[in-house]
Amino acid sequence: MKLSLAAIAFCFALASPAWAGGAQSLSRQLGELVDEFQRTSRAAVGVSVVDLPTGREVFANSANQVFIPASNQKLLTSAFALARLGGTFQFTTTVARAGNDVIISGDFDPTLGDPIIAAAQGVSIYHQLDRWSQAIRASFGQSAVGDIILRSRAEAGEFFHPRWKRRHRSLWYGAPVAGLNFHDNCFDVTFVKRAGRIVPRVAPASRYIRVINQTRPGPRQLWRLVPSESDSVVTISGRVKSASADPLSVAMTDPPMVLGFVLADRLARAGAAVKGGLRKLDAGRVDLAEATVLCDTRTGIFEVIRRANKRSLNLAAECLLLRAGDGTWPGSGELMRKTLVEKFGLASGELVISDGGGLSRANKVSPRNVTKLLQAMTTGPDFAGFLDSLPRSGVDGTLRRRLRGRKYQGLVAGKTGYISGVVALSGYILAPNMVAKTETTAPGQKPVFAFSILLNRVAHAGQAKRFQNRLCKLLIDAAVSNQ
Repeated sequence: MKLSLAAIAFCFALASPAWAGGAQSLSRQLGELVDEFQRTSRAAVGVSVVDLPTGREVFANSANQVFIPASNQKLLTSAFALARLGGTFQFTTTVARAGNDVIISGDFDPTLGDPIIAAAQGVSIYHQLDRWSQAIRASFGQSAVGDIILRSRAEAGEFFHPRWKRRHRSLWYGAPVAGLNFHDNCFDVTFVKRAGRIVPRVAPASRYIRVINQTRPGPRQLWRLVPSESDSVVTISGRVKSASADPLSVAMTDPPMVLGFVLADRLARAGAAVKGGLRKLDAGRVDLAEATVLCDTRTGIFEVIRRANKRSLNLAAECLLLRAGDGTWPGSGELMRKTLVEKFGLASGELVISDGGGLSRANKVSPRNVTKLLQAMTTGPDFAGFLDSLPRSGVDGTLRRRLRGRKYQGLVAGKTGYISGVVALSGYILAPNMVAKTETTAPGQKPVFAFSILLNRVAHAGQAKRFQNRLCKLLIDAAVSNQ
C-alpha cells in the first residue's frame, strides 16, 4: 500500500505528545526565560524538564551539574523510605510493663503530639499519651508505677546532625531528632492576658516542666525561650507588647525527656501514681523479653511523608531517613545513596546525601537526577500517595500562596526548598482534568511533566520564585494545549 507523506506526518503526530508541534517553541521560550534570569540575577541555574508520556527531556540547563537542593532533598528521602519500608509500613511506638516499670519504646515516629495533625483529627495533642495512661492505669490498678523508661538514643548530642549550623538548633526547622519525639520537638509559646498582665503560655504543658516568666512589658514583641539541659525548666525573658493567638515554636533540647515529663503528668491526671523517675536508655540496653505490651501507637508512612512534604517539616524527613536506614546519619545517608542509584537509576556522581530534610549544605544533586527520580516514581505502586503528599499551587502547603490564578491553581504538585542562597522547586505539572478544586488526584491519572528547578547563589529569593512561577506557567500552558 502506498502511503503519502501527509499520512506519514499524521501518524508521527499521533505517536508524539499533542504539543509536540510546539516543542521547539516551548524549548525556546524556556531557554529565553532561563537566559534572562541568569543575566539579571547571576544565580547558578539548573533545570530539567521531562515529558512524562514520552519520557523525553524537553529542556535542560546545567542538568548534570550538582546543586544544593535545600528541602527538595525530601523528595529523595520520601522515595528512599518507600523503597526500603513500603507503602504499608507503620511507625510503632510501644508501651510495655516490666515489673513495676513502664517502658516506652520509640520507632522514630515524628507525629506524636503533632499539633497540626491533632487539629485535623479534632483531638488534643495529648490524645495518644492519655490512651497510654489509661492502659497503664488499667494494668497497675492501685499500685504505683516505678520508673518510666524511655527507650531511645540516650545522648542529647546525637539529636542534631553534625552539619547543621548551631544557630539553627533553637528554631523549629532545626529541632532535634530522636527515636521518641513529641509535639514536633518544639515548645509552642503564646501570650495571654491574665489579671491585667501579659503572660506566656507554653505547650506542651506538664507539672514536671517549670516555666519561669521573666518577661516585661515593652514597645514590641521581642522575647526568647531558653530550655534547661533536660527541658525540666524553660525560661522566657524579654519584652512583650500584647497577647498573641498564633504560637511561635522554639526547639526543645531533649525530646524523649519532654515526652516522659508530659506522660508522667497525664498519668497523674488519670489517677495513676508514679513513685520512680524518668530513665532514658539506649534501645540496645533495654531487654523487652520479659515485658508485657500494654498498648501501642501506629502511624502510617504516608502520614509522615505528607507531614514532611506539605509543610516541609525537617523532623519528619529525618525520621524517615533514620528509620529506613541504620539509625545513624552517616550509615543511613550511604544506604540512601546506594538505593537511589540502584533502584531508581540516579547517576552516582551527581548525588551526595548528608541528611534527610535538606538543612545540610553538604547535600548535592543534579536536576536531571531529580527528574529521573520523579519519572521513576510515576510507575511505582506508591505513586498516588507520593503525589498527594506534595503541596499544590494555590491550594495548600508551601505552595498555597503561589500560582493562585484560576488557570494555574492546583496544577503544580511540587516541593519547595529554601536555605540561604538556595531556592528550589521540583515536582510535576498536572493535566487540568486531574484537578478539580481540591488537591486530590484521581486514581490512575499521570502528570504531564516532571521538572526540577535548582537555583544556587541566589541573592533575591523573591526574584527566584517569580522566575520559577513563570517557568511553571509555560509548562502548564503547554499541558493545557494538550487537552
